[in-house]
Amino acid sequence: MSDKIRGVIAVLVGLFALFQGFLLFEKGKVDWHLWTEVTAGIVLILLGVWRIRRQPYEAASDLLHK
Repeated sequence: MSDKIRGVIAVLVGLFALFQGFLLFEKGKVDWHLWTEVTAGIVLILLGVWRIRRQPYEAASDLLHK
């Protein structure tokens, strides 16, 4: 599985975690569960975007630039 696919999956799961956190907030359950969901969502979205934007490592390019 490529990094871009894993990045998209991470972003989608992060958005789902933020949605779950929003539902907890709407119910008035502002405790550690809410902050765990929000933190996990933000971290997953950032990791997903990083994976999508990252350039794959190519060993052949090192040989060509020397």
